[in-house]
This record gives sequence, C-alpha cells and structure tokens, in this order.
Amino acid sequence: MPGPRPRADAQRNRRNLLAAAESAFNAQGAGASLDDIARAAGVGNATLYRHFPTRQQLIDAVYEERIGALCVLAEQVRATEPAGAALVGWLRAVVDHISGSRGLRDAFADAHHLGETPQLAEWHRMTDEAAVPLLRDAQAAGAAHPDLRADELMALVAAVAHAGGGDPAGVRRLLGFVLDGVAPRP
Repeated sequence: MPGPRPRADAQRNRRNLLAAAESAFNAQGAGASLDDIARAAGVGNATLYRHFPTRQQLIDAVYEERIGALCVLAEQVRATEPAGAALVGWLRAVVDHISGSRGLRDAFADAHHLGETPQLAEWHRMTDEAAVPLLRDAQAAGAAHPDLRADELMALVAAVAHAGGGDPAGVRRLLGFVLDGVAPRP
C-alpha cells in the first residue's frame, strides 16, 4: 500500500522552493543565499530545510526537475508534432535548458566538485533515452541520418549549447547549422 500523500501546502511549498532556488542559482550561482531562497518562496527557513536538508540536495532537486521536464516534453512533442519537427523542437528546448541555466549548471558542478556523479550519469542517460524515439521517428521520416545515434546527437547539442556562450540567438544559430548536418543529403 502506498504511503500517505503529501499535503497540498507541502507540495506547493516544495514547488515554490524549487522555482525560487532555480532563479537564485541562475542569478547568483551555488552560493545563493538559502535565506533569500526561502523568503522568495514565501516560506521560513525551517520549511526549506525540512524539504532540502542540504544545499546540495536543493541544487540536485532543481536540476532533476529540469531534466524531468525535458523528458516529459520529449513525449509531448512526439505525440503532437510531425517526426522531424518534434525532434527539432525538443532539441531547441534542450539547448535552451543548457544555455539558459548556466548558473544552475555551475551550481550543480560546484556541489559535485566538477566530478561525474551517478546521478549526473543517470540524467544523461534519461535525456539520451528521451531522444531515442524522437530520433528514430525522424530517421523513419527521412529527416535524420539513418546511422546517427541518440548519444551522438545529444553530444552535438550539448557542444552547441556550451559553444554559444549563453547568447540565445547565437546558440539557436549554431543549432541550426548542426541540424542542417543531421538531415541526410539527397
């Protein structure tokens, strides 16, 4: 039998904490004030620490939420968009996530001392797996090279996001060049 469901106010407090933390980490990095995060979320420090006993747990939870949202988005665009467009739309969202959350990424890296953690490896696996059906659909539709692998595509997309220097227009431009190369030539 499943355990008791969290109360609605506890769920709301957690959502508010995650949103406030993401904003603070993106703006100020890993050293963002936890007191300010709690205040921005409209809760007290005790509530923050009840949900996230350590700074690292808060950073991890924010990052995990972002990864989970990308995986859900992959399913949504696959269900609603044509094959090639679904892949392109999702890859744009991935690039936006990577390039738009440098502070969060830096905070995550600081919390893990720049090392590859099992959790980080799991998140890479999750995004690679989310890309697989989108890529297969695009390949079946002739919109992507038939021999391209999802992990290769994700490595290219990550490189584009990092190379763009945080400039959304520049990142989108670079992604366009990569996607032109992903499409098979006649």
